Amino acid sequence: MIGIGIDIGGTNTKIVAVNAAGKLVMQERFRTEAGKGAADFVRRLSAIIPAFRRKYGKKLVSIGIGAAGDVDPEKGKIRFSPNLGWRNVSLAAPLGRLTGLPCFMENDANMAAWGAFELELGRKKSTAITLTLGTGIGTGLILDGKLYHGATGSAGEAGHFKVERDGRACHCGGRGCLEAYCGSYAIMARARELVKDEAAFARRFGAPARRKFNTICLTNAAAAGNRAALRVWAETGDYLGRGLAGLILLLNPDYVVLTGGVSKAKKWFLPAMNAVLRNQQIETPFARVRVKVSDNSDLGSHGAALFGLEKKRKPCAAN
Repeated sequence: MIGIGIDIGGTNTKIVAVNAAGKLVMQERFRTEAGKGAADFVRRLSAIIPAFRRKYGKKLVSIGIGAAGDVDPEKGKIRFSPNLGWRNVSLAAPLGRLTGLPCFMENDANMAAWGAFELELGRKKSTAITLTLGTGIGTGLILDGKLYHGATGSAGEAGHFKVERDGRACHCGGRGCLEAYCGSYAIMARARELVKDEAAFARRFGAPARRKFNTICLTNAAAAGNRAALRVWAETGDYLGRGLAGLILLLNPDYVVLTGGVSKAKKWFLPAMNAVLRNQQIETPFARVRVKVSDNSDLGSHGAALFGLEKKRKPCAAN
């Protein structure tokens, strides 16, 4: 069996075909262009699926969709996605009608969590927390081998844990959220407070092909021993440790998996994060938990494909 996984991003949408063993067999991508509306998006998306059909025919059995925002997995709709600007948009049913394949939809962080469960943890019947560290922070929860939704499908909004009273402004409209300290937009906002000349900093430390003032630039600067960069990453790790400590005390997981673009700076933020986790008064859950940083940048799309296959086989793959 082969499943299609769709990861809807604010700029691009990735479509993959993955077999039951997790091997990528085909992929495409196209511009999301959310401003044209959901109906136009579904039409363009469904026009790509026939190429997968021609190649794999009846082996294709399901579609999994991951999208950022508040998703209703039972109805297969986006209740609200700030990144896409969509409200109350049904995607699973229209795409299913156009493709003839059963479609299953989740928040993109949940799909990344399922990808981590399948590909990083080998489907061990475990409790695992996956944090996607990108522009914001997405969280997916696997409890005893099943994806956990909570009462309204909103479980796992750890990016909006309050780690500072009346702290930095968050994109959600609140203050002091974990995301306002550890999302890439927040990390770079802090860097701007410490770096006097952004342009010169980017010329010196930016990626050769793209001299931009971004987290890659900040990582390169840390590797070169730049004090401002080292301070920013240490502060990021400290706040991330605070957020994780609360999650670990609440859920007592076997694993924490970190993924997303910011996780590539692990060498520079992990020491401070681990120091927070070591300095907890209730030691037992922290002695047990294993923290893994995934090098797989496609956990979301692959997880969506594998989750669709799992739902096709076992409808109770999520609670």
